[in-house]
Amino acid sequence: MSTKAGRRLMIGFDGLEPSASFIETLRRTGAGSVILFSRNLVHAAQAYDLITAIRDPVDWPLIIAVDQEGGAVLRLTQGITVFPGNMALGAAADPKLAYEQGLWSGRQLRALGFDLNLAPVIDLQTNPKNPGIGIRSFGSQLEAALLLAKAYVLGHAEAGISCCLKHFPGKGAAGIDAHLDLPVLSDDLDSFWHPHVEMFSEVLKTCDPATTAVMSTHIVVKGLDPDRPATMSRRVITQILREQIGFTGLTLADCMEMGAIVKHWGVAEASLAAAQAGHDLIPICHRADRQLAAAERLERALASGVLDSEEHQESLSRIAAMANRERCSVGPIGTTHGDAVAREIARSALHCFGDSRGLLPIERNAKLLVVSPPTPALVKVEDKGPQQWKTQLGELFQKGGFEDVAVHLLEFDAGTPSRSLELWNAFAVDARAADRVLLLTWGFMTQPQAQEFLKRACVEFGEKLIVVHLRNPCDQSLTPNGITSLTTFGFRQDQLEAMVDCLAGDLAAAGRMPVPVNCD
Repeated sequence: MSTKAGRRLMIGFDGLEPSASFIETLRRTGAGSVILFSRNLVHAAQAYDLITAIRDPVDWPLIIAVDQEGGAVLRLTQGITVFPGNMALGAAADPKLAYEQGLWSGRQLRALGFDLNLAPVIDLQTNPKNPGIGIRSFGSQLEAALLLAKAYVLGHAEAGISCCLKHFPGKGAAGIDAHLDLPVLSDDLDSFWHPHVEMFSEVLKTCDPATTAVMSTHIVVKGLDPDRPATMSRRVITQILREQIGFTGLTLADCMEMGAIVKHWGVAEASLAAAQAGHDLIPICHRADRQLAAAERLERALASGVLDSEEHQESLSRIAAMANRERCSVGPIGTTHGDAVAREIARSALHCFGDSRGLLPIERNAKLLVVSPPTPALVKVEDKGPQQWKTQLGELFQKGGFEDVAVHLLEFDAGTPSRSLELWNAFAVDARAADRVLLLTWGFMTQPQAQEFLKRACVEFGEKLIVVHLRNPCDQSLTPNGITSLTTFGFRQDQLEAMVDCLAGDLAAAGRMPVPVNCD
């Protein structure tokens, strides 16, 4: 098969090194890009070697991409700075920190040989129950998020790595995760344009299209295209993004193996529709059979004229322009500067909703009970969460100087109602004996059993209860007034250390400004 049409694919694979079968798939499809996930990456040195091993067997330039957003979505966590993420930046409300994250994250990725970071997420989180965006967003307010997004992009540009604004036209209002099924919004054009599309159009005004990509999302917005998701919509990609907004850089769809596509269309036909809509790159991140079938379908469509040959050549030119950019693969570089920025973001972001009972700080010799979900369940895109969660929490408090800490894990089981009572009884015994009870929430808005547990804990132990929201600050809407509560806007090490320092009185949490997302 000719590799000409397959050049428009971005493909992924399993394993820590490129197998013979993957190299064969890469050659047969002629894919123009390879995307790496946490299933491929262990540490920075290994990532550098892996990228070299992927490039060597083929005779055309490749765009090597990764989702290294910071916070909830990180594909590489060892030998590289682990940044807190966008909503922490939104809480810190300092464009300089956003620029510094973009700069130091970009420099580290570029040194490893990456060409394209699929970040930042610039969706505005206007739906508190959105399952797929949450703390990946800078927030819900257009003006504040714009300043941070522009600064982050500038940092990446100065680091010499391309960034990708996602997920056009914006999916922060969705109530369904596109990894699982197709979100459909009834918004008309005007109500969706401001603020969602406007966020993209305003950021793009300050971007260099030669170093910037835009990723679309599997979402139907009735006012934009009543029939097709953005990833398959020529109106959304060509007419709105290209012609109306004027973007001339590289466009790519979200992965065509998500539930939103697989449940409603075939991957090969959807990939063709994405190309016809105006996307340059079409990611198929998992299965080789789907990658090969899509390449073949694109090839047939190009030969028959179903895929416009002139537009196809324009896409190939944009892919080649990014793939041929001067790259700097020098191996892992130091993380000292980046680590300092990450720590400052985490500490600046910490927010206190209120402490009317005066429970803060906690004496280090107090008997402290920490209650949390075990290795918290992640949404589909977050494929590398905390490991050995109980041990990690215990070590954090020990490092913080707390002398008597018990960690209690809440393993909710929706299929076993009696399990909730068992959890409560075991917790209550320990809570009565503790001087302070710390309850860590993790997306409780979508967990009825967790909500009931939180409600009961607030009633029976409110006089010594401190609630900390890790995954979704909007869990505060479930927390009664008068309960001492904080949010870290994430669960990474620097954020947890900032939490411990705040509890001990070594760090004051900001409470002067509202959180960067509307939880009503």
